[in-house]
Amino acid sequence: MLAVLTLSGCVAPELSSEGVDSSEEPLQRFSFESMTHQVSNNTSEVLDLRQVVNEEDALVLWVGASCRGCHDWTDMIYSGIENGTIEDISVVSIHRYAAFENEEEILSTYVGNGAEHPSSWPVMVPTEDVEILDLDSGLTSTQSIYEAFEQPSTPTLQIYRSDGSIESLEHSYWADWDELVDIVEILGSV
Repeated sequence: MLAVLTLSGCVAPELSSEGVDSSEEPLQRFSFESMTHQVSNNTSEVLDLRQVVNEEDALVLWVGASCRGCHDWTDMIYSGIENGTIEDISVVSIHRYAAFENEEEILSTYVGNGAEHPSSWPVMVPTEDVEILDLDSGLTSTQSIYEAFEQPSTPTLQIYRSDGSIESLEHSYWADWDELVDIVEILGSV
């Protein structure tokens, strides 16, 4: 008997960061630079995460091109922003699987008019070896982007605070409106 197993496009975070182990203490405040696709003005340039979110608290959505939960969260956030039920929220998507998916897959999924699951916010596409800036020391950390962001899988939602710290959020794999409302309230309460 032959069994076929299909995945929704999401893989365990260890697969993309295997062999990476830092002896550093977890970073408290950090940032990084990567290619960033600004959907609002149709530009692409290398930007620092702090620039992308205008040094404000922001919702970070870790995405993969074939991650169905990522598509679901993107669609719900996009709809909420477009129809005005979610206001005054800064959002940025960060591509999680640079080792497995190329930038074109991310662009066709999340960026532009023809995207399958369009976003109206910036989409960052860091490389696996992107340098992480420790904002407390001003030095480059030896930690990977995945270590700094607490090994996010997809979809992972976090709050990137204006001071460069992150706050992990409890959420389901599939988008849930009540959870999103709670997240928006957390963002608005600071």
